Amino acid sequence: MSRQAEDLMVRTLSDASSLFGKERYKKALEKLDKAEKLAEKTKRTDILCRVLLQKGAVMNSMGKPDEGQDLYDKALDIYRTSNLNEQESSVLKHTLSNTFSELAKHFKMVDSIENAEKCYLNEIKVYEILLEKDPEDEDSNLEIARVFKAIGDLYEYFKPEKMDPETERQYYEKILDIREKAFELLPDSETYIYDLAHALGKLVDYYIIRQDYKSAIQFQERVVEVMEELIDLLANWKDLKAKSNAYDKLGSLYAEIGEEELAQEQYSKALEYYGMIFDDELWPFSVKATLASELMERGKTLLLLKKYESAKESMDVALDFLEGVDKEEMEDSTEESLDLASVILGEGYEEESEDSGYLAELAGIFREYAKTLSDLNRNEEAEEFTAKSEKILRKLA
Repeated sequence: MSRQAEDLMVRTLSDASSLFGKERYKKALEKLDKAEKLAEKTKRTDILCRVLLQKGAVMNSMGKPDEGQDLYDKALDIYRTSNLNEQESSVLKHTLSNTFSELAKHFKMVDSIENAEKCYLNEIKVYEILLEKDPEDEDSNLEIARVFKAIGDLYEYFKPEKMDPETERQYYEKILDIREKAFELLPDSETYIYDLAHALGKLVDYYIIRQDYKSAIQFQERVVEVMEELIDLLANWKDLKAKSNAYDKLGSLYAEIGEEELAQEQYSKALEYYGMIFDDELWPFSVKATLASELMERGKTLLLLKKYESAKESMDVALDFLEGVDKEEMEDSTEESLDLASVILGEGYEEESEDSGYLAELAGIFREYAKTLSDLNRNEEAEEFTAKSEKILRKLA
């Protein structure tokens, strides 16, 4: 191929792309027809396929989806039936994949979700053809999962502001189906695990709003199941916290339908992950202090719901951690984490503090914890915390 012919083809494709972006579709087709003849004449299969895909995108933009797909299929058939060497095949594969991806992004920018999805689905066909040619290719499933993620993200991005209940359910189910496909291809990927859990969570919330707790439980059980896939992938405390949250939510749903024993089991399971964080020296004190504060608040909430055993269990985990923290470690921590921990730490610090707001908060926590212990007939411990609360209140007075 002469340099002059190659330059002409590049200019023609560039002009066609510019016209396409300006929605001057007929002019764009004229340029693409010219580029197609040049590609055929010079036997540049990769350029020919690019031209066919761009022509297909123009047809879809003109409201001719069947003609557009025919052009996409023609390019894919060229790849499927080609007998190229390894380098040429690789160039053609990347040309098809990159062009479909570029077109999908174009259609996303012009708010054409249907045409964008069509480009992504055709990009998947590129890698399916590659798997037909080379079943041992390890990267194809990675790429197919990546494209499914892009489709899921597309639907998340274009979520309608207003939907009737049935349309909303179907919308979330479509996203879930897409996320499932990516997860099935790469079940060890943290990204796809969280994407799937998020999609399931949308349906959980959908059914909670409608007080259909049994349906919500079915999807939340799936969330827990999916999050358990993180067990060998735990990279930070946030993963453990996310798993804890999944069990906590399942517990609250069981409580809604009166399954108190099952609810208690989930609450206890949720606390196990807090324990893992507190026991691991890898995580900083500031993180642990924040989580301990959250646990005390969790205990208060459960107390108000009359979930006495679960409330006590939650507060115990927080207090067990905080009682093992020495003053030197707290002084070495950041000021923010010190404030969080001191609110719930208790003995020793109330003697030194002159902050009435802090002392009042501390007295209230001890009083509530005493109530929990009393409801569990642990009267001696209840009296101990009641005494602590009263001591602080006397100081305030």
